[in-house]
Amino acid sequence: MTKIQPPITVGNPRTIVNNEDKSRLEDAILRELSMDARQSMSSMAEKINVRKTAVSRELDSLTAERGIRFVPEISLEELWKHELLYTTKWMQKREFGHLDVQQIGFGEYLGFVEFFGRKPEDYEIAKAAGNSPVPQNISALHGKYSLFMYLVARNHQDICFFLSTFQKGLPGYKMRFWIRPIRKTLGFFPFRNELIQTFRLPDKYKKILIALNDDARSRLSHDHEINKNTVTYIYKTLLEYKIVDRTTIYMKNPVNQFAGLIEYSIVDHARFQRNRNRWFEHLIKMDNNRLGSYTFMADTYDPYGGIILANTRNATCFEGIKKQIEGLDLGIEIHSQILARSIVGNLGVRNFDLRHTNQYGMLATDGLVPKVEKLQPTREAERQACMEL
Repeated sequence: MTKIQPPITVGNPRTIVNNEDKSRLEDAILRELSMDARQSMSSMAEKINVRKTAVSRELDSLTAERGIRFVPEISLEELWKHELLYTTKWMQKREFGHLDVQQIGFGEYLGFVEFFGRKPEDYEIAKAAGNSPVPQNISALHGKYSLFMYLVARNHQDICFFLSTFQKGLPGYKMRFWIRPIRKTLGFFPFRNELIQTFRLPDKYKKILIALNDDARSRLSHDHEINKNTVTYIYKTLLEYKIVDRTTIYMKNPVNQFAGLIEYSIVDHARFQRNRNRWFEHLIKMDNNRLGSYTFMADTYDPYGGIILANTRNATCFEGIKKQIEGLDLGIEIHSQILARSIVGNLGVRNFDLRHTNQYGMLATDGLVPKVEKLQPTREAERQACMEL
C-alpha cells in the first residue's frame, strides 16, 4: 500500500507540482472533509497550506472520480435524548406512567442472511426491503452467509416485523436469519432518508437533516420553505445538541475496491479484557492509509464479539489484516467473508479520525493516550458557517 505522507507544510501557499504533492493534497482534503464536510475552500486551503484554487480543482476531481457524498454523521444516542425531551415537553405528570421509553430510543443491529438452494437477484432483495426505514445497508456476501445487513430500529419488535416482511417479499426462497445487537461502533453507515423521516423531531428539523443527507455542502435554505435565519438556528441547534456529530463524507468509489468482513467471537473473555487495549493501541498507531481500511467496527452481543468491515487493495492485503489481528492474542475466534456489492444503502467508506471514537476514549481514560480537547470555534469561523448556510 502507498504510505500517506503528512499534509503539505511549506512557508507560503504553493501550487501542486508533481504526483507526490497531488497525492498528499488528495489525502489531506479527504481527511479535512471527513472531519467537517461544510468547511469552506478557504479554510481547507489555509489548513493544508496550498492555494485555494488547487483545493477547489482537486475537490471537484475527487468528488467526480470517487463518487463522494457529503452527509451528516447523526448520533442516535443524542437524538434519543432530544426526542425524549421533545416528546414529553407537553405531557401531564399522570401521562408519564404510560410512556414507553423503548419506543423512543433507537437500537443498532447486525444481520446475516443465509439462503438455501437458489438465491434471489439483487432487484428482488431491494424490492423485498421496500421503503422500510429499518435497513440502512444490505450487501451481498461470498462465504458462510449470503447477505449482510446493518439495521436501525426502535425495538426488537420492529426488527422482527421487518424480517417477516422481507421474508414474505421473497416467496419461494428458503432463508435463515442471524441478528446481533450492537453495543459500540467505530466508523459509520450513512442513514437513509426513510429512517430520518421517523425521527420524532419538529418537521423543520427533519427537513434540514434530510437536506444535509442529500448534500451537506449545499445551501440549506434553498427550496425548503424555511428562511435563512431559521435554518441557521436549526443547524446550530443540531450541532449544539450533538444530534449531528459532524458533517462528513463517504466514497462510493474508493481507491481500494476490495471489501471484506471479519466476524469475531470472544472465546476467552479474561484474555480479551487483558489484551484489548493492545488492539486499540495498534489501531491508533496505524498510518492514515490503514485507518482508511477500517471502514466500520462494531462490538456486539449474542454472542459477545463484533465485526470489522475493511476496504483494501486486494485479497492479500485483507488476509494481512486478519493475520495481524490474530497475532495480538486477543482470545477471539475469527471468520471472514468478501463483500461483493451493496444492494440497499451504501458502505460509509471514508478516512476517519480515531480520536473521535469510544475506543480512543477508553485508552484516554486509562491514561494510555492523550485526551482530546474539543476546540471552540472562533467568532470568524462561526460567522463563516452562518454565511454558508
